[in-house]
Amino acid sequence: MVMQQNKSITKISTICDDEVKNVDTIFHTLSTMKIARIGKFFDSIKRCGVNVSDILMLLLLMPFFHLKSVPLLVKSGLAQAHQGIDCGNSVFYDLKNNPKVNWRSLLYLVVLRFRNLAEKLNPNLPNNIRAFIFDDSPLPKTSYKTELVSRVHDHVSGSFIFGYKILVMGYWDGLSFYPLDFSIHREKGWQIDSVKQSLETANKRLKSQRQVLKESGQRFSESKQILQTTKKENKGKQTKAAIKQIEQATGKVKRAKQRMKEAESKYAELENKATELRQELKETRKRHPEYGLTKKQMDEQFTKRREAQTPGAQRAEEADMKKTTSMMNMLKRAIKRGFHADYVLTDSWFCNLKLIKLIASLHKEYNINLLTMARMGATRFKLTSNNQFYNAQELVVKFERKAISARSHKSRYIKVPVTYGDVRINLFFVKMGKCNSWKLLITTDLTIGFQKLMDVYQIRWSIEVFFRESKQYLNLGKSKSTSFDAQIADATISLVQYVILSFHQRISNYGSFDGVFASALEDAMKNSIASELQKLFWIILEMFCNNTGVDIIEFTGSIFRDENAYNKLQQFNPDLLDNLQKQRAA
Repeated sequence: MVMQQNKSITKISTICDDEVKNVDTIFHTLSTMKIARIGKFFDSIKRCGVNVSDILMLLLLMPFFHLKSVPLLVKSGLAQAHQGIDCGNSVFYDLKNNPKVNWRSLLYLVVLRFRNLAEKLNPNLPNNIRAFIFDDSPLPKTSYKTELVSRVHDHVSGSFIFGYKILVMGYWDGLSFYPLDFSIHREKGWQIDSVKQSLETANKRLKSQRQVLKESGQRFSESKQILQTTKKENKGKQTKAAIKQIEQATGKVKRAKQRMKEAESKYAELENKATELRQELKETRKRHPEYGLTKKQMDEQFTKRREAQTPGAQRAEEADMKKTTSMMNMLKRAIKRGFHADYVLTDSWFCNLKLIKLIASLHKEYNINLLTMARMGATRFKLTSNNQFYNAQELVVKFERKAISARSHKSRYIKVPVTYGDVRINLFFVKMGKCNSWKLLITTDLTIGFQKLMDVYQIRWSIEVFFRESKQYLNLGKSKSTSFDAQIADATISLVQYVILSFHQRISNYGSFDGVFASALEDAMKNSIASELQKLFWIILEMFCNNTGVDIIEFTGSIFRDENAYNKLQQFNPDLLDNLQKQRAA
């Protein structure tokens, strides 16, 4: 079986143009990772008599032969060279559109193979920090007719675009980053969600006040009954004790009546507020329809029926799931599959009490901690020193005088031990350079110091690099299919390609392939020159940010996320840009 597999790989390699460097090592990588064997798990799903494993192999090879679409793949002759397969476009499209294919399992099979091989190659890594990293990124689409497409917010441009948001869970094993899992989501729109949340809060208060009004009415009735009984018992009596009893009962009636009127007034106020919010929700739906699409656009959007419990149906349900919920589901799946990490790294969009509680519960068995950026918002934390509640701004005001300078990161920080939802955590307020604003980092690791905290959190930058490279080189998000199943398939293929390239880069750096070591030495010489230039550029950039009060992390992050700025740097000097990314991550 292995010999036949290698033979077919050799046939494909003869198609490769001589200008494509090191493509032979890609085939060795595919063989080492046993991608063809992994694909055979899906051969029960036949497409026109062609094995799924063969179709998958061809789809994975596309970027290495500069083939950006299925029609170009068919025309290239690559399929015919693969054991004489003669097929048209429909064979590939049928596989992608099939809701019964479990693309999530395919990705996990590949990354599990990566992990097992990596552990053999590098049993004792110098940096033993392992981390699960979560982040999302927009996937623009050109048409609202694509299934489950909505208007999503692009944080780079600040505008709303047609497309999806892809949430990716990545894994840093101490040396390499590779994706483990993902989900694709659409967004209903924050305007409607904001009004809905306000209406939900108003309805809860109204319900609570209704109970208060009911109880106050009952107390008023009881007090009147007591007054009547007291009057009967003391009828005809003119003693001071009788008069006093009647006066006390009368006073209780008056106070009960006053409280009932106040409850009625409060109830009427809350009822009016709820009525106003219901009207506001109707108007908001007209101005900002759900998913950012008009009713006509929603009717024209492609729809597809799927059998319940199929992988495709589950993926379609995920599209409307909260990203924070999907994130926690991914974390549980990864741990169940045997992946373990020291930290979970996220940005402020994903920080919430449910996640903190989940990590706290997992810490007992898996010794995993959370390290996340958080908003300087209204969330209140219980200070351990005095058991009083403060929000982030109030804590900064209280402890700013005790801020400690950290020369290693040219920053100041405040460490505050607090409790949040019965979970003991530490808050780190950080101010970089001459910036006026404080950033907030939250961690469940109660032993971590500031130096290690910053070093660990900078690992999160690797997922930003992943998004950039996957979109630029592996066509992540470039699928033009109207079917959501195909969107999932193409995203999975891009992520599998990234895993393959990560493993190829890893073993190439260690000189495991013939001919690659010499190429690596040549690249290393170029990188060393670029590295010196980059260090000089980085020093100048740090001086500029310190003097102007600009946050260097946010500034460089916005450059790398801005497509136009990134392309200009890429055209100027790709090696310099690559080293600059590494310096920022370090």
